[in-house]
Amino acid sequence: MELGKSRGSSRLSFVTRLHRRAVMQEFWCASMEEAEVKKNLAAHPGVLNFKEQFTRVDFVDLDGDESYTKIDTHVLLASGEEVLISVKYDEKARRASYLAEVANIAAQCSRDVADRFVVLSRYSFHPAWRDCAEKIHYARRGWDPEADRIVLEAANDLPPRFTLDRLIEASRLDNRGWRAAVRLIGDGDIRKHPLDRFESGLVCEVAA
Repeated sequence: MELGKSRGSSRLSFVTRLHRRAVMQEFWCASMEEAEVKKNLAAHPGVLNFKEQFTRVDFVDLDGDESYTKIDTHVLLASGEEVLISVKYDEKARRASYLAEVANIAAQCSRDVADRFVVLSRYSFHPAWRDCAEKIHYARRGWDPEADRIVLEAANDLPPRFTLDRLIEASRLDNRGWRAAVRLIGDGDIRKHPLDRFESGLVCEVAA
């Protein structure tokens, strides 16, 4: 399958729901690094979707030659913003010479294409965020709207701030309640500190 990548074809796919009520989607990725970046991005409630087509940006390089690049990941945010992401292994993602290349491309990228252009590797995300993202995507692979509804109703009946343990106890759903709570947090209906892990004593609140 020709996917427009410089290497010609995809190596693996990343399958998830981007929201608990969404269908399962399959995103073809050119590398494990790209799949991991997509997974960490998709766990953020502000990420709405990944643009399916491959975005091309034409530019003049630092030597003055005309060139172009095809974007690894084009993200659509709930805010309406669009973000172009170059995915690289961690060493290159931090390399000053490569960041200068990207800054040059970003300066020539029309706002009609995207609002921002950034460089990421999987290690751009805090270890606690990566751990939470794994659990969010695990919970999203399940489909349990009844449990989601019961847990959200239980959360609304609790004080403004409550622990994850108290929420699951109030829902009376045990493991179903835990997975529903993780989905609700991943979707932004229930909030926690972004770097607090899903463990006993986690403090949460219902989103306004």
